[in-house]
Amino acid sequence: MTTFMASALRARRLPWNRGLMASMTALGLLIAVAPQISWAQTAAETSPDEQQRAREALHQKESDPSKVENLEQILNQTQKDYSLVKHGWWDIFLNFDYSYFGKTSSQNALIFEQTRGGRNQPPTFQVVDFRPIDIVQNAEHSFTPRLTADYGVLDNLSLGFALPVVAKYDSVDSVSEFNIGDVSMRLRWQPFSALPGEARWTVQSEITAPTGKSPFETELGKELSTGDGYYSASLGVNVSKVIDPVVAFASFNLIQGLKKDGLDQVRQTLDGQPLILTEVDPGLQAQLGLGVAFALSYDVSMTFQYQLGYARPTDLTFNNGRTASSLDQVIGVFNLTTGFRLSPDRVLNVSIGFGNTDASPNVLLGVSLPFTVEKLSNLI
Repeated sequence: MTTFMASALRARRLPWNRGLMASMTALGLLIAVAPQISWAQTAAETSPDEQQRAREALHQKESDPSKVENLEQILNQTQKDYSLVKHGWWDIFLNFDYSYFGKTSSQNALIFEQTRGGRNQPPTFQVVDFRPIDIVQNAEHSFTPRLTADYGVLDNLSLGFALPVVAKYDSVDSVSEFNIGDVSMRLRWQPFSALPGEARWTVQSEITAPTGKSPFETELGKELSTGDGYYSASLGVNVSKVIDPVVAFASFNLIQGLKKDGLDQVRQTLDGQPLILTEVDPGLQAQLGLGVAFALSYDVSMTFQYQLGYARPTDLTFNNGRTASSLDQVIGVFNLTTGFRLSPDRVLNVSIGFGNTDASPNVLLGVSLPFTVEKLSNLI
C-alpha cells in the first residue's frame, strides 16, 4: 500500500516537474545568448576609428622604455652604485634604515705574561689568553636617516657625498645616543661607454671621515658610538649586465682604515691598574656583493642581493706598550628589495635583510626614495 501511494504521488507530480525543467532550460539559453547579443551590439556600435585607437594603445610607444631599458632603470633606482648621473644633473637618495643586533657572548679579559729580556731591562708583556669573566648580552637598535647626493661632473664621472644621522638604543644597558654619523665623499668613473644590454663597468673610490661619535672615545656601558672612529679609504669596481629577463650585478671593494692614536679609553682593570687603550690600527676589509633584479610588472620590481664581507684583525695598543689583536670577522647579509613605481621617474624602494653570521646584524629594514633632477631647486 505504501509503495503504491508513493508511486501515485510521483505520477501526479510528473507534469509539474516537466514544466519546471522546460522553464530552467529556456532561462539557461537566455543567459548564455544574452551576453553574446549584447557584445555583438556593442561591437557594432564601436566605430573602426575607435577600434584602431584601442589597438594602438596596446602597442609600445617610442617614448616607452624598452624591456632592456626598463631593467636598467630598475637597477639604477634600487642600487645607486651601479649607474652614473649625466653631466650637470643630480641624483638624490633619501634612505631610512633600521638594524637590530642581538647577541649573547662571553666578556673576555686580557691575560698578560710578564717576561724580562735581560739585566737592567724593563719587563715586557705579552697577551697569552682571553679568559671569559662574564656573560654579556647585546641588544642594539639603530635607526639611520641618510642623505646621499651625486653630481654629474661629466657623463662618465660623478662626485658625491653621504650624510648620515644615527639614533641608537641599547635595551640591555638602557643607553641611547643621537648624533651625526661618519660623513663620506666618493668619486665614480665609468671607463667604458656601454650600449643598452652590454656590461656596464664602474670604478668607485670613497673617503670616510670620523665625524661621528668614536667607539674608542666613549665610556663603555654608558655611551654608544655613531661612527667608526678613524679615517678610511676604499676602492672598488661594480659591473652590471642585462640578461633577459633579469639584470645581474656584482661588486667588489677593498677598505682600509687609517691608524688612530692619541686615545685614552679605559678598557678594563689589570692588577688594580686601569688598562688604557692608546692606539688602534684597523685591518684590511674586503666586500663582495652579488645580485639580480627583475620586473614583475612595469610598476613593481624585485631585487635579490647577497653581501659578504671579511675583516682582518685590528691591532690594539695599550699603555706601557702592551698590545693585542681582535679576531677576524666575517659578515654575510641577504637583502630583498621591492620597488614600487610612483611615477615614470620616481620609485619607492622597501628592503629587508637578514644576517647569517655572528658578526652580522640580525635584521635590517630600509626605505629609500631616489630623485634625479637637473637643478636642486626642482626638489622644492
